[in-house]
Amino acid sequence: MKTMYISPLRTMAAALAITLISVSAIAQSDNDREKKRTDLVTVEETSSYTNVTFPGGRVEVHHRNDTVTRITLGSRKFEILDESKQGTTRIRMVHEPRQTFKGHWAGVDLGLNNFFSSPFKSELPQDARFMDLNTGKSVTVGVNILQHNIGLQKNSNNLGLVTGMGITFNNYRLDSPNILTRDEQGNTSYIVTDRDIKKNKLTTTFLTVPLLLEVQIPNSSDRNRIYLSGGLYSGFKLGSHTKMVYHDNAGSKKEKSRSDLNVNSFKYGATVRAGSRFVKLYATCDLSRMFQAGQGPELYPWSVGITLLNF
Repeated sequence: MKTMYISPLRTMAAALAITLISVSAIAQSDNDREKKRTDLVTVEETSSYTNVTFPGGRVEVHHRNDTVTRITLGSRKFEILDESKQGTTRIRMVHEPRQTFKGHWAGVDLGLNNFFSSPFKSELPQDARFMDLNTGKSVTVGVNILQHNIGLQKNSNNLGLVTGMGITFNNYRLDSPNILTRDEQGNTSYIVTDRDIKKNKLTTTFLTVPLLLEVQIPNSSDRNRIYLSGGLYSGFKLGSHTKMVYHDNAGSKKEKSRSDLNVNSFKYGATVRAGSRFVKLYATCDLSRMFQAGQGPELYPWSVGITLLNF
């Protein structure tokens, strides 16, 4: 906030307001122009104040002290401060904060995973059947810890870009007892086992960075808005492992392996998010292959779920 001290004369503020109104009426001396000027200048008067509005600005006069207290010129606002104890009057420029756009990315997501073998085709080819999933137990968790909002409107806050960062944990619960491994050629394959398998899954962890365009409606309400966003994301692999739980004569046992199964180190995809208040949904679909080309089945992970909470 920038403050500039001027003459202590209170009448100077009133004179400034009269000058501003007079400028708006220059060259409008005939009857038609006079009528147009009258239509453009409006006066609102109450028991407490009088507001005079003219093209490009407004002057507010409080009846209590009978002086101009605020002048608005375009996006700039000035306050007239009467400091009677010091015997001075000053003009202060007021900087009002711009309305801030806030998107919906940061938070905790919970969903279910599955695969496409090609765009929007869920049936797996024969050479990828060993990756059949138990969808109800193939859970994904996203912890989106960072968010940056970019508003695209000057005088509103319901449209903008959203980016940030999060960590996504994808659990692919296999529906078969096959043990994932790499064959002699280095390709992702499996070993048939006769163990009593109780749990068999592949887990991947990715650092996820989105770029979303979000719109919120209606414009007039912040609390009850519906939001809809869509865009792209990229992911950088932090790790992957397999985990198997089985029973034998000695009881329950667990095996965990971090062997390289040719999961791509980088991925990208498309996502949409929508919701209002307590109901928040999302969906993602990788546009890149899960495994490196030629070293594993052609699979494209997708997920759907809910946002448990937003930060």
